[in-house]
Amino acid sequence: MSILKIKLHKQPVLLSSVCITCGRTFVTEKVEAILWEGEQRIGNVCKECIKVGCQELPHILRKQSQNLIERAKILEELSKKFIEGPAWEEYQKACEDRFEEKRRETQPKMIMSRVLLIGEEIIPREEIEGLSSEQMKIFLIEADPSKWPPEILHLKKYAEKQIDEQNFFRSDDRI
Repeated sequence: MSILKIKLHKQPVLLSSVCITCGRTFVTEKVEAILWEGEQRIGNVCKECIKVGCQELPHILRKQSQNLIERAKILEELSKKFIEGPAWEEYQKACEDRFEEKRRETQPKMIMSRVLLIGEEIIPREEIEGLSSEQMKIFLIEADPSKWPPEILHLKKYAEKQIDEQNFFRSDDRI
């Protein structure tokens, strides 16, 4: 009968792994515990299995073995069935759509009334000339003037003007 041995190896990098004894996914922290049979590396062991002690590991291995056998039976049955699913291109498109959706969620929304203030020249051109694009962006998206840089505080009086955006875009039937 051969003996299994756990050897410790300092690991300066965090590594994700699956415990060979219990099947848990874990991250190694500074020390990697590795199960060996002679000169053959079997796999990594999590700190929870190290904590329970070597006497319990054969029991844990048997339990994991039974779990894997049961899973293998399920997978064998599933492998006999037809699987319907998306094509690779559809999967990639869904990933791109989700990324774009996430980007839009995190991107600040422009305050439409401020866009109108500029577009309809309610703010005189000389008031915004010389402002950087970053300063204009802050004016267009930051609702709270207390968070504005001093260079754009002179625009506060315009930002306080109330514009009815709903009626602003309605066409005038009299024209």
